[in-house]
Amino acid sequence: MFKPSGLVTGLRLAALGGALLLGACGGGGGGDSNSASNSSSSTTTSSPSTATPTPTPTANACPSGTPVTATPGGSTAHFTIVSHPVCATGGKVFGLAANFFDDRFVPAAPVSNYGFPNPLIQYVNPDGSLDIAWLDYTAGGAVPSASGLAALAHVFITHVSADLSTSTTTDTGIQTYRLLGFTRDAAGNYYLAFNVDSTFKSSVSGNANNVNGNEFHVARSATASFASPVWNTTVFGNNDNTTKDSPGNPGEAGSGVLGFDAVNGYVVAYVSHLMAWDINGTRHQAGILRLLNTSTGAVQTPTGLSNIWEAGSGWFYSHNFDQRLIIDNGTYYTLAHGDAYSRQLGFSAFTPTSYQNFTATTFDQSYWTIPGTQGDNTTNAQTGQFIKLANGSFAITHTTSDTRTARDVRLVIANGSTAQNAGVTTNSIWLTANTGTTQAVTPKIAQLASNFLVTWGTWDSSSRTNHTIKWYAQLVDQNLNPLNTPTALSGVEFVAGLPLFTFPAGPNQGAVGWVSGNAGGSITVNVVQVSP
Repeated sequence: MFKPSGLVTGLRLAALGGALLLGACGGGGGGDSNSASNSSSSTTTSSPSTATPTPTPTANACPSGTPVTATPGGSTAHFTIVSHPVCATGGKVFGLAANFFDDRFVPAAPVSNYGFPNPLIQYVNPDGSLDIAWLDYTAGGAVPSASGLAALAHVFITHVSADLSTSTTTDTGIQTYRLLGFTRDAAGNYYLAFNVDSTFKSSVSGNANNVNGNEFHVARSATASFASPVWNTTVFGNNDNTTKDSPGNPGEAGSGVLGFDAVNGYVVAYVSHLMAWDINGTRHQAGILRLLNTSTGAVQTPTGLSNIWEAGSGWFYSHNFDQRLIIDNGTYYTLAHGDAYSRQLGFSAFTPTSYQNFTATTFDQSYWTIPGTQGDNTTNAQTGQFIKLANGSFAITHTTSDTRTARDVRLVIANGSTAQNAGVTTNSIWLTANTGTTQAVTPKIAQLASNFLVTWGTWDSSSRTNHTIKWYAQLVDQNLNPLNTPTALSGVEFVAGLPLFTFPAGPNQGAVGWVSGNAGGSITVNVVQVSP
C-alpha cells in the first residue's frame, strides 16, 4: 500500500462550483503503511452530542393499507408479488420519484457508481416482524437528496407486525443528515449509525471543515427511543479536517452499513469517508471498518502498525464507492467498489483476529476487474447485493457496461469456504443483453425456495434527466440457469443499497421481501411467494 501525490481526477457533481474532488489514494485490502504516527482524531464514548437533540419520543400505532398485487404470477412468472402499504407516522419516508433523481450527478443518479446511504433500513426479527429505521424526508428535495439531507432530520423506527397488518412508529430522538446503519441483537437492543456536526464545523466556503455531519456516531438503546441511550460513540470525525489523518465526511461518495456479531460481541460498522493524509492535504476517499464493544461502545483499536487510519481496515479500498456487509459465525464478509487501489469490485472477509492484528482481510478477491485509469471516478459499474449460501459459497450481483453493448446484470458465484480458494469466482452468467440506451440498475438477489430471485431495473440513458425506472424480476436455478423470462413489475420501487431478505417465520415464512418508500411518503413491504 502507498500514498500517492495528491492526484485529483474527477468530479462527483458537475453543476456545483464546490464539487467534491476525489483523488486516487492508497489502500487495497490491507497492507503496510508508510506513515509514522497514530492519528490524534477523537475516538470516544459520549452522551448524545448537541447536534443530536433528544426530544421526548412518540410512538404511534396504525393499521396498514390494502395489499396490492404487483405481478400476476402464474406459470409464466413462477412467483407472485404482493405490496403491503404500511402506515408510518411523524414524517415522510424517502420515495423514489420524489427524492432519488439528482440531475447533477455524473454519472447520472440511476447509473451512478457511487453508493447512496440508505434512507430506510429494515431489520428482520426472528418472528417475521420487521423494524424499519427511516430518515424523515419531509424537507426532501434537498440537494443532493439521494446522498443525504441538507439539514438535520429525525430518525424514526417503525415496527411492523409479522402479518404486516399493523405498525407502530417511534421517534428515536436522533437527528442526522445521513442514516448510515441500523441493526438489533438477540436481546432486543437497537443500534443506529448516523452523522452529526463536529465542533470544528465552519461556514466558510471552501474550508475543509464546512461539512454537514463530519462526525460518525454509533449508538445503542434498549428501546426504539434513543432519548436515554446505553451509549453513543463518536467513532471518528471530531477533528480539524485540515490536520493530518483527519477522518470525516461519513457516507460521502459511498454508503454505510451496520451489523451485529453475536459470536464475538461486536457491533460492526463499515462506511465510506474522506481523510487528509497530510496537513491541509487533499481529502481522499476510502472505506473504513470498525468494531465496537457491545457493552461499552468503545471502538476496538487495531494494533500491529503505527497508523490505524492509513492502512488495513482503516483505509479499505480507495476509492471505495459502495459498501456491503454480511456477518456469519464471527466472520465479516464485505463487498467494496474500488476505483483505484484496487480498481475492482472486491469480495473480502475479516475476522476479529485479522482486524486486531492489522493483516486486515483473510481473503480479498476481485469478482469484476474494472478497466480504465486508477482513480478516474468512473467505473461503469454498480454494486448490487450478495448472499451466503448453505454450501458456504456466495451469490453476488452487479451491473457493468464494460465488455457489453449496454449496462447489464451479472450474477456471480464465489467460493467462501475453501481456504486456498476463498473468494474466487467459480461461476457467472449475464442475465441481460441490453442494447442502445437501455441500462440495467440496482440489481438484487435472494434465495426463494430452491432457486434465486433476481431483481433489477432498467433506465433509458438517452436523456440524463429521465426519471423513470422499469423494474423486473427473474428466477434462476442453483446452476445459474434462468427459469423464466424477466417479469415486469408494476407499482413497486426499490432502494438502491437495501437488500432483499427472507422471512424466517410467521405468515410469510420462506417468502422473499423488500421494503421501500412510496409515492404517499410512507412504507411499502413487498412479499414474493412461489406460485402454487
